[in-house]
Amino acid sequence: MMNIVIDGYNMLGSRGGLGGDVTARREAFIAELSSYARAKGHVVTVVFDGQDLGLSDRPSLMGVVRVVFSRGERADDVVIRLSASLGSGGTIVSSDREVRDKCRPHGGVVLTVTEFDQRLRQAVGDEAPTDFADKDASDEEGPVSGPKRGNPFRLSKAERKKRKRLGRL
Repeated sequence: MMNIVIDGYNMLGSRGGLGGDVTARREAFIAELSSYARAKGHVVTVVFDGQDLGLSDRPSLMGVVRVVFSRGERADDVVIRLSASLGSGGTIVSSDREVRDKCRPHGGVVLTVTEFDQRLRQAVGDEAPTDFADKDASDEEGPVSGPKRGNPFRLSKAERKKRKRLGRL
């Protein structure tokens, strides 16, 4: 079982923007996450900015997915706080650089929405498997100062942990 925390509007925005009927898109996304969570047995928490606008009146959507609204604070801050509470057992999904940078020190795996979305669509039957050998361009780290040490052909510990976690998604 894996604990996954998703920056909700960040993910919806990557799927075509936040225009149109956002409420319908959000509910469809939660339904998709529910199918995924049931199929994989993972604990999924999705965090949205703003207030709960009647979503809690529909328990069927929230049965396996925990939906959190930030209520007066930024959803990014809620995601970061959840990351801290989960520690190394957490998998955080956001393409927001600030969120990723603040969640990495907590020890969990941080994925971009593109990485997770491909696995999500694959799990619910919308897409063929994808090889994650190429890193997402937005996930590149800066140059490391000083001489490199260790095996140059071995992936970093963080990258090995990330790939292992991706394999379990």
